Amino acid sequence: MSLIFTSNTQDEYDGKGDARPNIGIENPADYHNHLTSPLEVKPNSQIAVQSVKITRKEKYDFSDGQRMLYYFGKPLGTTLTLEDVTSRPKLVVLPQGTYGPSEFASELEKQMKAMKVSPAIHQNFSVNTSFVDSSFKGFEISASQNGSTYASPQTQNTGRADVVVATTSPVRPVSNNFTVSSGVFSRTGAAGDINDGLCCGILPDFPLAMGEGSSFVTDFQGASFDTGGIGVNGNASWVIGLTRPTVQLKNSGKNIGIAPQDFLASGGPVPHYFDYVAVFSAENGCRAIAKAPDPEIATGTLKLYQGSWLSNASGERVKDSYKLHEILYYGGTSQARTTIIRNDEILDGGLGATAFTAIEFAVLGDEVRVNMVQRNGSKVALLDSTVNDHQARNFKPTTDFTTALYPKMILSHNNSTLDITKYTTYDYALLGAETYVYPTHTGYDATTMSGGTYTVGDSAYANAISHSPLMNNGGIRTTVVGQEPSWYNRGAVLIKSPDYTYGQMLPEVASASNVLAFVGLNATSDGVDYKHSLILEETRPVSGDFNIGNYYSEGCHIARYLGFAPIRVLEQSFGTLSLSDKQVTWTSTSADDVKLSVNSAFVRLSNLTQRSYNATKNSISKMLYHIPRFTNDGRQFGDLFFEVGERTYVDLGNTDSFMLNQFQVSICNKNEKIVDDLTEDTIVVFHIREKSQHGQYS
Repeated sequence: MSLIFTSNTQDEYDGKGDARPNIGIENPADYHNHLTSPLEVKPNSQIAVQSVKITRKEKYDFSDGQRMLYYFGKPLGTTLTLEDVTSRPKLVVLPQGTYGPSEFASELEKQMKAMKVSPAIHQNFSVNTSFVDSSFKGFEISASQNGSTYASPQTQNTGRADVVVATTSPVRPVSNNFTVSSGVFSRTGAAGDINDGLCCGILPDFPLAMGEGSSFVTDFQGASFDTGGIGVNGNASWVIGLTRPTVQLKNSGKNIGIAPQDFLASGGPVPHYFDYVAVFSAENGCRAIAKAPDPEIATGTLKLYQGSWLSNASGERVKDSYKLHEILYYGGTSQARTTIIRNDEILDGGLGATAFTAIEFAVLGDEVRVNMVQRNGSKVALLDSTVNDHQARNFKPTTDFTTALYPKMILSHNNSTLDITKYTTYDYALLGAETYVYPTHTGYDATTMSGGTYTVGDSAYANAISHSPLMNNGGIRTTVVGQEPSWYNRGAVLIKSPDYTYGQMLPEVASASNVLAFVGLNATSDGVDYKHSLILEETRPVSGDFNIGNYYSEGCHIARYLGFAPIRVLEQSFGTLSLSDKQVTWTSTSADDVKLSVNSAFVRLSNLTQRSYNATKNSISKMLYHIPRFTNDGRQFGDLFFEVGERTYVDLGNTDSFMLNQFQVSICNKNEKIVDDLTEDTIVVFHIREKSQHGQYS
């Protein structure tokens, strides 16, 4: 019989002592020892572990990773479902690995900052550790929104064609007949109309802000033209609106990427997608410079539309109804306009100070309002829920898909212009974050638009598209960069798209009962009145309606690691507000609640001929001993010693004797990966014996 003592540190051999780092062959979890005088191992021998001494650091050991959800929206509480709100939870995954408290905090912050969220909260997350007298006490997790921290002024200089490659079915030309410079949008090439598809551009530089005073104002006085030198100018038709960040991904079929899937451009006022849009169709109308307008030709009209589905009386989607639907800004109770706006009120010299010269889209939280601006600077409200809250007379609330909104414009006449005079976006440089990135599609086949690279950017909508069939064109996959997990479709669980939830679908038959209640602004922070929440555990209800209060957080079991057990949903009210209520900070409730947990580990001897079996990996193994998670006195960290009460011997399977002069020892997890939470000295004692000496054979 032989006892063999092994250790990762060999101070007498190299003379370096404790100053030497535990690396290479002396890693405390993976080391080699050599015998200057080889040991003869007799035939039919066995080996077992006699004892183990290790030093474990205070670390989290996640063999399967950990997850939680982040939610920014109207809390579900005990009465609402995800169909009643327009926000969606975001999945945060802590990758498999071993983390010290600071490493854990850093990784959690990194993953939260990578979430595809609203511009209002983009990268506004921090995670810090709390120590008292060098003793780890837990975490401080913060989330905040930007409020009214705006960049001013912000000039648009980039235009992206809605259609970059001509489509065949339906037939649509490239829509790049425009320029954008210093916020001025101009049509180039030949004159046409707003339906010809030649001039439609998105301005992708900056998303519109959601806070108080945020607006997008466009002066349309340049949208006119000389009719022939007779002292009469004609109004050019124009389209001004806002869109989610769309990118063309195909050039055939109904869903080509320049609009949400299932959107039907045919039958609408223009063959392009908008979430919110004003369409001025001048027709043959004109305005007189020196005389009153001719009522016979002043027939053009201004109409407002939104991209949405229709819903039937049961609240279900109406098939093939995803189009641009008119929203009425006139004729309703308390509305400022009793009649539709026509040509004779647009840029007409005879009206003087009351002529309309600009249009404003004002974003207040989750509501998009519309005002017309007169030459004297006064505003006339077209859509405002405080005046009339009927769903057919208000734009739909913003959702996770539409919190990132960008200007989109069309002009009918060459040499006419639209001038953006105000555009409110967040000052990310001041906020210490990177800019908010619009998605892109590059490197695709010029004919088929197949392949290429789709870069997601920062919006939830663009990330959702990266998980859609649009990433597979004719069997050729598009490479996706920057994709984050989708939380909408997970096996048997299907969470409805935000486009199908509260306030998004326009009732097929309007009713006085169809009213909208917008979240609006937080009065103290100048931002949207949403709440931050962390979903730490499963929220599957134990009884009653399965959907009420359910964030569909199956697989989330992280509360005990963060120090918030037994809380399942860490609502904003559990934290501390600061920065004029724009920031919430959650602090671990106590040191005892922070569960630094390690996984079991195993001693593996790699260079000998013993054979064990790892059913977890469905493979043959070299593991000899299971190191318990706890010592007899309940400790998991620091210096730990385990002595085997009854050794378990494993056959070496050697029919002949052999000389042994090397030991390759490793401490691994159940997946046979080297653990990384050991430090200082590791000592493993092995025992080798001949099997025949113990009467194990007849």
